[in-house]
Amino acid sequence: MPYVALDLETTGLDPDNDEIIEVAAIRFDADRVIDTYQTFVNPGRKLQYRIALLTGIDPAALESAPHFGSIAVEVEDFIGLDPIVGQNPTFDTTFLQRKGVQVFGPTYDTFELAGLLLPGLQQHSLGAIAEHLGIESSVWHRAMPDADAARRVFLALRHRLLESPPVVLAEADRLAAMSDWPLRHLLREVAALRPRAPGDSGRDGFVHEFVRAPGEIPAPLRSNERQVPADPKEAVRVISSPAMREALEAYEERPEQTAMARIVAETVGRGERLIVEAGTGVGKSLAYLVPAALQAARNNERVVVSTNTINLQEQLIAQDIPVARRLLREAGVGEDDLRVAQLKGRRNYLCLLRWAAARRNASLTPEEARVLVRTLFWLGETETGDRAEINLRREEDAAWWRLSAQDSGCLATQCAYVRDGSCFLHRARRRAEAAHLLVVNHALLLSDVAAGGNVLPDYQHLVVDEAHHLEDEATQQLGFSASEQDVMSWLERVHVRGGRERASGVAASVIEATRASQQAAAPAPQLQTMARTVAKLTAAAREAVPPFFRALRDFGAQHSSGRGDYDERLLLSRGIRVQPDWADIEAAWYATEEALAAVCGALDELQAMLSQAQPDALLDRDAIVGEAAAVREDGERLRAGISQIINRDDRDRVCWMTTLRRDAAPTLASAPLSVAETLRTALFDPKQSVVLTSATLSADDSFDYVKGRLGYEDARELLLGSPFDYKTSTLILAPSDMPEPDNHGYLAAVRESIVEMVTASEGRALVLFTSHAGLRAAYDGIKAPLEERQILVLGQGIDGPPRQLLGVLRENFRTVVLGAASFWEGVDVTGEALSLLVMARLPFSVPTDPVFQARSELFESPFEQYALPQAILRFKQGFGRLIRSKHDRGAVVLLDRRLDSKYYGRVF
Repeated sequence: MPYVALDLETTGLDPDNDEIIEVAAIRFDADRVIDTYQTFVNPGRKLQYRIALLTGIDPAALESAPHFGSIAVEVEDFIGLDPIVGQNPTFDTTFLQRKGVQVFGPTYDTFELAGLLLPGLQQHSLGAIAEHLGIESSVWHRAMPDADAARRVFLALRHRLLESPPVVLAEADRLAAMSDWPLRHLLREVAALRPRAPGDSGRDGFVHEFVRAPGEIPAPLRSNERQVPADPKEAVRVISSPAMREALEAYEERPEQTAMARIVAETVGRGERLIVEAGTGVGKSLAYLVPAALQAARNNERVVVSTNTINLQEQLIAQDIPVARRLLREAGVGEDDLRVAQLKGRRNYLCLLRWAAARRNASLTPEEARVLVRTLFWLGETETGDRAEINLRREEDAAWWRLSAQDSGCLATQCAYVRDGSCFLHRARRRAEAAHLLVVNHALLLSDVAAGGNVLPDYQHLVVDEAHHLEDEATQQLGFSASEQDVMSWLERVHVRGGRERASGVAASVIEATRASQQAAAPAPQLQTMARTVAKLTAAAREAVPPFFRALRDFGAQHSSGRGDYDERLLLSRGIRVQPDWADIEAAWYATEEALAAVCGALDELQAMLSQAQPDALLDRDAIVGEAAAVREDGERLRAGISQIINRDDRDRVCWMTTLRRDAAPTLASAPLSVAETLRTALFDPKQSVVLTSATLSADDSFDYVKGRLGYEDARELLLGSPFDYKTSTLILAPSDMPEPDNHGYLAAVRESIVEMVTASEGRALVLFTSHAGLRAAYDGIKAPLEERQILVLGQGIDGPPRQLLGVLRENFRTVVLGAASFWEGVDVTGEALSLLVMARLPFSVPTDPVFQARSELFESPFEQYALPQAILRFKQGFGRLIRSKHDRGAVVLLDRRLDSKYYGRVF
């Protein structure tokens, strides 16, 4: 079978407005290269610096090249009818089709194929896949080397596919054939080369045909009757032992780390509260892990460690906890039996019951087929069933949702997978119950609070890292939001039928299951009748939802300020609710709520009937019962949440409406006015010991602001500076001739300053903005002059996601990255790649943000007591992006003269 590896270089990413500048194609089969084709193409325009830099193409080489129209036929002839191979080949074929080239063969994406066969690989760029497979290439972003790399990667992955068990290939072929997923042709080809032998019923070490047999999990922890509190002296001895030098490269003794380990051990051992700010470079993770491990392992107790970001979670699991375990062992403490687990939310785990039911669907969307086939191959390897292992795309989220263990009652359903111990969620819970150290994120920690302690196993000791995020995460977890899309998506989960697509949703599953069941007798007609009633009510509700959200949009347009950046937010205050046209909103919601309530009521009846049916009388009964329960529960939550916003003026909650664009349907949201009391009574008070830590918790050398916001007033305090020598490593500049941010001329001055500074630093720069509008305005003004000086300008939300932009900065120092909110923390670029950090303005919250606006009213002096401390914490986070190691040096420039002109500048 011949294939064609194809790659284009273009002037940009838009097929309608950009041009092709190079074409390369290779015809090949499994054994040899058959033919090649390569040519430059004259784009008829000046080649931008960034494209010339990325590709290494000399613009002069394009001037004498043919225009694409003159080579279109020969490109089309070369490709012919053969399958096209490439990294995201749809990008290339779309460009060709826009230029009049007809593409007939299927496209085989090496990105998708790697996702299928290399599920653990986190980076799926062509270079990363090639490196993982041991394929070398010295040149990237040129058409012929990239096409050849795609060819070799494809052949290596095809070989791996051929080595897959025939039973897996046969099932992959069957599933893919039910959709129009392009890879179905390749799966059919390979499955034909390795047919399943007669009588091949399974594999050794597997249960349920495709699921690996579960391994042993230790018994749940049982706390020792005689408790031995963590010894501060022992914690200090362990963390300052010679083993520390062996465990960590470039280790330096840090008094701050020792001091933190001592006080954390005291806190955990005595059952107290502690808040610690540990500056960058202290090594705070080990400073709390060592005493936490001592307390947990000595007493068979559980310590929960909560972080905000996935990156820190993975760092703790993969790096810091193994180091802590090694330190304990080599210091002679003898904690070899320290058990560690990571627990995530239900939606992160594959539900085998739902997966098995989905395999029996009559037809699949490309996304559903792709996710089912990927999980089919992955099941032979995974021990956890955690979706993070397969690196799903955003457009695959809906398909994963339908396969995940998100039903809150699923563990109560004793399905075959729970009974034999192969259920991934059940196993994750058991590992958590057996762990001394349990690592979670803030979202799961706080969902446990919201659920009354039913999410996490019982624990008495808590360490919260990245604690400066705790209030925001509590606001989100204890809050509510719903858009028109959310409601319509929920109705689709109940029932939907469109065009030629099969009906889907709970109602359709019931009808299909009763038809398919060989033993369906007495309950089948009643179930089908009830399912059709649900479908009919769902169709009526689908008609009732849009008028309500149109009324909201019209109301928002009438009462909003019109000064929004990415979105427009309207606080639904008492003053707004007494406006005459608010009555129209209430009337529209009354009709919509009635329709949604009817659907929920019918679902309740359907669920009751399903639960009474015998398991063998209904195909996949347990999966359908669980799905019906989850859908009904989500519908009730949506209905109750919207109703609370529309019908109640709750003094303890903030309600608002967000519109992304003037013509877009709005989102309704609510959140607690304060989370302090909930955190105090439901999270902190029940625990024996609690430690809150972060690099940024104090404002003006005081913890009062954070302690007040979190209900943590009775805690001991420790403020540790960074071991980095900022006085010799960091130059701080605050120009005094800048206009103030709200004054005329400020934007022009920012643009001019950035161009001058980035020219002087020769790139190596990060510029932080407090809004996307400010970022885009600066980007438009600095891009041309800096790229004329051969300095690449990259903007968040314009040129790619943060990880990609930072990767370019690390590889090409002559780069400046413009970032907004997510760049103020979590960015870690060491060495010369980042030598200039610019803050466009002080990071105050937007005064019109509904939550900020409502919470400000709780203070006698809102600016000094709320806005200023909040901005200082963000400011410190931003400052921390520059110096990430003792060898780093650079300059911080603050383009906000309020540092000098306003009384509060001294605090910053």
